[in-house]
Amino acid sequence: MKKQILLTQLIFALLLSLSCARSRSVQTSGELSATFDKSLVYINASIDQYDGFQPWKRSPSADSVCYGTAVGPCQILTIAEPLANASLVQIKIHSSGQFIPAAIKVIDYDLNLCLLEISADSISTPLQTVIFTEEFKKGTELQGRWLSSDAAVKTSRGFLDRAMVLPSPTSYQRTLSFVVSNVSRQTSRGELYTSDGQAIGIAYSSSEQDVFLIPGEKILQFLKQANHKEYIGYGTTGFNYFEFLDPTVRKYLKMPEDMKDGCLVSSVYSKGTGSESLKFNDVLLEIDGYPINAFGRYQHPLYGEISFEHLLQRHVVGEPINFVVWRDGKRLELSAKSQRFESSEMLVPYQQYDKQPEYMVLGGYVFQKLTRNYLRLWGDNWSGKVPPHLLHYYRDLSLKSDEKRKDIVILSFVLPSEINLGYQNLGRIVVKTFNGMETNKISDLIKAQNLFPDSPFHVIEFEQEYPTLVIPKEKLSQTNQAIAELYGIQKTENIY
Repeated sequence: MKKQILLTQLIFALLLSLSCARSRSVQTSGELSATFDKSLVYINASIDQYDGFQPWKRSPSADSVCYGTAVGPCQILTIAEPLANASLVQIKIHSSGQFIPAAIKVIDYDLNLCLLEISADSISTPLQTVIFTEEFKKGTELQGRWLSSDAAVKTSRGFLDRAMVLPSPTSYQRTLSFVVSNVSRQTSRGELYTSDGQAIGIAYSSSEQDVFLIPGEKILQFLKQANHKEYIGYGTTGFNYFEFLDPTVRKYLKMPEDMKDGCLVSSVYSKGTGSESLKFNDVLLEIDGYPINAFGRYQHPLYGEISFEHLLQRHVVGEPINFVVWRDGKRLELSAKSQRFESSEMLVPYQQYDKQPEYMVLGGYVFQKLTRNYLRLWGDNWSGKVPPHLLHYYRDLSLKSDEKRKDIVILSFVLPSEINLGYQNLGRIVVKTFNGMETNKISDLIKAQNLFPDSPFHVIEFEQEYPTLVIPKEKLSQTNQAIAELYGIQKTENIY
């Protein structure tokens, strides 16, 4: 009988201990959640951009909503995409329903990250800082958290599935991403994802079943640079590659039969990491000591097999980076420096953010610089709708600008006027010369107008054997003024 009583007491004590431990665990989890809750921020931005078709006009302002996380007493981290072309940014924090003005301190469109800053005087207490981790554990349950417009915390759940190098929505680059699967609620506007009290990443995109995160590793890289006096940024890929599985081509390149690794360099860009060192038909074998397989991947200690592009993007611009390649029947070691290929340096810029497009209106003829923004005027699936010759410049040559040609200048369309009768359907064609001068950048349009001052005409030639355009100079300035008044053009040219 005494043994039964003793056994019952022991079981009761054990259950009580487990209950207390569970209670402490729940309390700790609640405390961690509360800590994150005080770090969440609701962001509302007024987006004010120019019309892509009539670049002298501003499009109607629109609101853009996203979510942020405090990474300093007065600093908020979010994604860059919703804040492109923002003219006004305001935030709400957990303890207040009032909007607080915020300023963009640093924005990196390659990483799709943005750091906002608020005045210390605008809040009664500093924001609760979140520290991100570089850890990755496949299968871990994650909690998504964000602050709604009414300052309420919203949540979701999912499982950390895999790490991949995926296309950035704001750049030509492909960057490291975490994929969260089986998500209970689709979110993709900067929401914070955590696990066991650690910040794993922030959401930037989603599909029907998955949410994609910018992981802690990329966030810590960004923050390390963002708080420097000058933001230098990280390297971008300066070449393209093919999977290299063809044994016949390997034999042609005099590679040993037992050498199965290495991907094939298919083209080299005009800038970016590797652009000064690599050559067409190089077989890329190693980067910084990591072997590259035939699919262009390497073995990461945490993420498993991922694209070598991740290795290039770990380096601050200017840092050394080492390649091993197979070239001309030999194994070569090459030294290079990390480089950044800015969108503005591309022959056809991938995106133009936070600035007015360059253009010139002369005699009703609207000249513009070709950009991806312009091509997107053709709407969804625009790559199958735009004129093929324009698509060629974007798809095949945009990453291959040279010392001579910096822009693709086009005659976009014609504003009807007596001076351009018969040419009013002309448009979407590439300018070749203006008054005999090759048009290699849009500022050449200004220089070329001063050529041949005694000639009564401006003469413009186009690519693809389009008819030569002749603009009479007589009374051209008065005509330009009349066209500007008729079509509401405050400035007839905007060229940097």
